[in-house]
Amino acid sequence: MANFSTHLKASTVISATLSSVLLSMAEVNGFQALGLFIVGALAGLLPDLDSDKSKSLNSLFSIFALLVAGILLLNNDFNSVIETWLVGAMVYVCFMYVIKPIFEHFTVHRATLHSISAVLMFSMLTLHAALLVGVTLHIALLSSIFIFTGAITHLILDECYSVDIDNKELKASFGTAMKLIDLRYPVTSLSQVVITAGCIYFTLPYWTDISALFSAWSAKLQTLSFLPDTNNLPWNNWTS
Repeated sequence: MANFSTHLKASTVISATLSSVLLSMAEVNGFQALGLFIVGALAGLLPDLDSDKSKSLNSLFSIFALLVAGILLLNNDFNSVIETWLVGAMVYVCFMYVIKPIFEHFTVHRATLHSISAVLMFSMLTLHAALLVGVTLHIALLSSIFIFTGAITHLILDECYSVDIDNKELKASFGTAMKLIDLRYPVTSLSQVVITAGCIYFTLPYWTDISALFSAWSAKLQTLSFLPDTNNLPWNNWTS
């Protein structure tokens, strides 16, 4: 499977591409594009939250704790500096000493979190978490898409690295990442499906607005110019 560096580089490239397209469509401003870029790049590490290596796990949870704390602080007004510090510290402590131990106890590396159902769960949870902290539906939906894209890129890379091109054979790890669910752990897999289904159910009141957003994005993409107009290049004026 691909290593930490490869996953981060791949998700960074994909996230940068999506962010630049959104900027070209005038769907986000520069600050929002930067935030979505960071979210998408880090999402490429999400499936490795079940990592067996304590150092990697501590690093991943520290990164995500700081990211969530930053988003929460930026989208809410607090009355004092002490209150801001306390909220940030509470988020970090919650991630490191409540959520992380739960992950360590219930997850096995390359198991249920390395599945399409987990990616969908992460994506839907992001949508609702963003709405919960006061983010607009527009940005919440984009954040969800960036999370999905980054995490699914991780799974695709792992599967690509399971193919030995030189010896023309499949490694033993082939098929352990890009799977719908992990039947070896039915309780955890069922929990992921239930959480995702619940998130979709609570998204029903937003479906009309979500459909309108997708329609607007589709229309803008069709009019977006990906190639430069050779007749209006800046250096054409220099030679005329």
